[in-house]
Amino acid sequence: MMNDMQVLATERKTFEEQDQMPLFEALIQYAQQDVTPFDVPGHKMGAQMNPLKIALGEMTMRMDVNSMKELDLLSHPQSVIKEAQQLAAEAFGADHSYFLVNGTTIGILAMIMATCKPGDTLLVPRNGHRSVMDGLIISGAKPVFIQPEVDHHFGITHGISVENVKNALHEHPEAKALLMTYPTYFGSMSDLQEICRIAHERDVTVIVDSAHGAHLRFMSDDIIDPIAAGADAVTISMHKTGGSLTQSSLLLLKNDKIAPEHIQKVLNMLQTTSANYLLMSSLDMARRELSLYGEERLADLKPIIDEAVREIETGSRYEVLTTQYVQTHFNQSYDWTKLVIRVNDLGLTGFEMYSILKEKYGIQMELAEGYVVMAVITSADTKYSIDKLVFALKDIEKRIGKNTTIRSTYVTANKANELVLSPREAFYAEHESIAIEDAVGRISADSLMIYPPGIPLVIPGELISQDVLQQYDYYCQTLGNVLIEAKEANHITVIKEEA
Repeated sequence: MMNDMQVLATERKTFEEQDQMPLFEALIQYAQQDVTPFDVPGHKMGAQMNPLKIALGEMTMRMDVNSMKELDLLSHPQSVIKEAQQLAAEAFGADHSYFLVNGTTIGILAMIMATCKPGDTLLVPRNGHRSVMDGLIISGAKPVFIQPEVDHHFGITHGISVENVKNALHEHPEAKALLMTYPTYFGSMSDLQEICRIAHERDVTVIVDSAHGAHLRFMSDDIIDPIAAGADAVTISMHKTGGSLTQSSLLLLKNDKIAPEHIQKVLNMLQTTSANYLLMSSLDMARRELSLYGEERLADLKPIIDEAVREIETGSRYEVLTTQYVQTHFNQSYDWTKLVIRVNDLGLTGFEMYSILKEKYGIQMELAEGYVVMAVITSADTKYSIDKLVFALKDIEKRIGKNTTIRSTYVTANKANELVLSPREAFYAEHESIAIEDAVGRISADSLMIYPPGIPLVIPGELISQDVLQQYDYYCQTLGNVLIEAKEANHITVIKEEA
């Protein structure tokens, strides 16, 4: 065991290493040089005055540059990008880290493609993001969907249970990989340690969509981040809760189930060859901030959130999703930075509350569902911003709240859709567009979803049931918009039937 002096020395060395920003600093240094650019991008480091330069400033334009020797190359990192990625790996407890400039979507596609060949079985939670469904199409993997835990009280879904994972692994011993969402969009976290253990016993690779979990490693609660839980590959959206610029993410590797050179090869197929240096340098910066100050900032914020939850619920008809509730009812842990507030006891839908908060109080929530609204809390929040939300909620109840409760059987899916064809087979089959009211009993070639969170009501290859149609009608009436790929309104693309 290390003595106190050795521990302090190790901590000092870690701090000094994580205090570095090799890519960010190299980019700043280059932008400050007297360079005459004859390379792309065509704005030539903001040489011309235009509305974009006026809005963003000269330094931003000078930092938007192309790959070159002193700034390294994302597809084959050798210097400052390689160093920045290694620092990120160390910060998150991983063996390898990869910068993503096309969002977590690219990381999810890459993880699926790196673990599954066409025809391989992939175990997937049905409340996965649309990018997971797209990954099934691109890879040709055969999905086996695992049903999540449905919460009819809050009108949302949580993570998948250990028992359901065990059953899926038992029924599908051929499975090559298991994809987990951790945390879910609403903050629930399955027992990932146990799930990784039983999956690895069967030589199944565990890949994790942790888009909303960039901060988990830096929480002082009893929350375990996916790498520490034993996941083999994890993709996190640093831009969501980690402080980097929108569209920048990280892919992390741990253990030896996925070869680092293989994941790099897959990423090179998927990512742009013109990687944005503003995005990459923001990853380098955000990693430093999280590593050095994330735990302290989140710890300072926790009592503020706890007090806000008490204020929201005291003497009101609001109910806030809590760790105790999720543990008691679903045996899962919970990420308190997802402030999920049930509003339907005020006679308002989550969609109505979302609009009122934005239009009347200037508060932009992350999302709405039938019964709830959700605020994403990060270390950038303050008591002032949280108090503003608490005041608005109290004021809305007093001014607008009704003495009724809204209930609907269509807030969450009544049952799982039947998968008739693989998503890839459905994607490449012959299609036709029909009125959605005539689509019951047909095989979808389309995805229906609301965004956020981007979880489809139906995906290519699934049978369109009456339940799907009723859910579609519910969201159209309450939300007013459902994302659909068919060109005509209220139409859906389906597999063409033989005459």
